[in-house]
Amino acid sequence: MPAPSSKTAPAPKAPSAQPKKPHRVGGMTLNVNLRVDSPKIRDMERAALKRRGFKWATGLIILICLGSLLKITIREAFLKNPQFSLKQVVVRTEGPVTAQKIVRTSALTHGMNLLTVNLREIQGRIMTLPQVRSVKITRDYEGRLTLEVQQRQPVAWLECPKLGMIARQPETGHFIDAEGVTFPCEFVSDAYAGLPSIRYEALVQNHSGIALTELPVKSALTLLKELQQRSEHGAPEVREIHIEKPWSLATHLSDKTRVLFGVDDLSEQLERLDRIWIEAQHREWKIDTLNLLVRRNMPITFREPPNLQGLQEPLTASAAPVTPAFVR
Repeated sequence: MPAPSSKTAPAPKAPSAQPKKPHRVGGMTLNVNLRVDSPKIRDMERAALKRRGFKWATGLIILICLGSLLKITIREAFLKNPQFSLKQVVVRTEGPVTAQKIVRTSALTHGMNLLTVNLREIQGRIMTLPQVRSVKITRDYEGRLTLEVQQRQPVAWLECPKLGMIARQPETGHFIDAEGVTFPCEFVSDAYAGLPSIRYEALVQNHSGIALTELPVKSALTLLKELQQRSEHGAPEVREIHIEKPWSLATHLSDKTRVLFGVDDLSEQLERLDRIWIEAQHREWKIDTLNLLVRRNMPITFREPPNLQGLQEPLTASAAPVTPAFVR
């Protein structure tokens, strides 16, 4: 009979930790936990967790140090560098708003850092002025900020006594540009005092910086432009356009002539006016009033008895157009 062996059977190895797996036994499903837990395994897991935590903490500290160093570098090299502080504001503009008011509206102050200043906010502040059409801002990082401001150019005064809008007064005066946009008067210069006026007593409300869209106002601006072009060739200058009715424009000229226009078909009325001016210059007529609303047999009054010698038929709209050539 063989002697029993002195060697003991090797101990079975502990299975590796595994999650629970479902195991079906008969008609039942059981969750079998295959994870092996022991004090040594828990110690090893805690040690690995500490090593990962130490690495993350070290990386975070390094990032904080680098961020602080970068912040200090930026502050000392750029934000506190006097080379980038605002020393001069250059305003390039022409119009009723002074450069001083534009700078005040922009809220720029001496010493501001040109790297951190918000150009969009500055542009928005300046655009709140109703006289301003557009703004362009440039910086050269040598302490200079340049504001190029395009202002609306007035073509006439807008008068409405009911709304307290009195022409040629710095407190109550309002301008209107070629697009019909109104804006208040800051000061009255000689050039602005010589502008014609558009009197519109039926105006209901006025919002500075917003265009007036009423047909009489648009017609008055068109008529003003056409008559000013004629005055460059010697025709009388426009002094005032009075919107008396929604359909009529009473125009007062520099030679004391009063011409009544309709708001529609201005081109046809201006052609008739040109022919009458040619005839008036040839015959030395001194016209007092002229009504162009009437298409035929236009009512005309004279300050002196007119010279009608050789005049066989009245001027009509069918007459051949004549290019005016005035000599004053």
